Amino acid sequence: MKLQWKSVSPEQERRNSLLHGYRSLIERDVSRTDRSNKFYEGPGNPGLGLLNDILLTYCMYHFDLGYVQGMSDLLSPILYVTQNEVDAFWCFCGFMELVVRGDAPRAGGGPGVGGPVRVGEATGLCCLPSDSQDSGSLCFCFRWLLIWFKREFPFPDVLRLWEVLWTGLPGPNMHLLVACAILDMERDALMLSGFGSNEILKPRSSSVSLSPSLGLSGSLC
Repeated sequence: MKLQWKSVSPEQERRNSLLHGYRSLIERDVSRTDRSNKFYEGPGNPGLGLLNDILLTYCMYHFDLGYVQGMSDLLSPILYVTQNEVDAFWCFCGFMELVVRGDAPRAGGGPGVGGPVRVGEATGLCCLPSDSQDSGSLCFCFRWLLIWFKREFPFPDVLRLWEVLWTGLPGPNMHLLVACAILDMERDALMLSGFGSNEILKPRSSSVSLSPSLGLSGSLC
């Protein structure tokens, strides 16, 4: 599969707008993925090259889905742990199957709304008072669910969280319970803040703690 895109000449790629678009998106996102992590920091880092190659190979493996923004975030921890291109590729393929089953990003379309709606119903936050700022729809939860909280916790905590989620216990929608737990712990602050969805994301990303989130999500089962 890697040879498929490796063998495409620049002239052929110019006539394949979809592949060219995927490559451009991947190059842009890879260049800013986890650059503070030693495995990816610095110019010409081989880790970045592996990220790029695996994502392009995945496009050939699942061309209909192709590349969607955020996939580099999903691959980065896997590659960091395996430090092997082949192992990381197949682990990523399996991970994407889990993600696509839910409210996953689709090629040519936006994210689904089912996840945030279910989270809102569970936490009583479907109608935040700041509806005029689009926070009542819980749109700020999209990023949490689409990239499995990758940007909400420190990198070591992400590794721990994903290992818990991948067990499939207590059920396949454990990531929704984690989102419910975060919102439940932050309920008062969110409802009193008057923030729009963009402002809500910023403080939550730096103040959320993993252990209480996992503990509360387990009690919500």
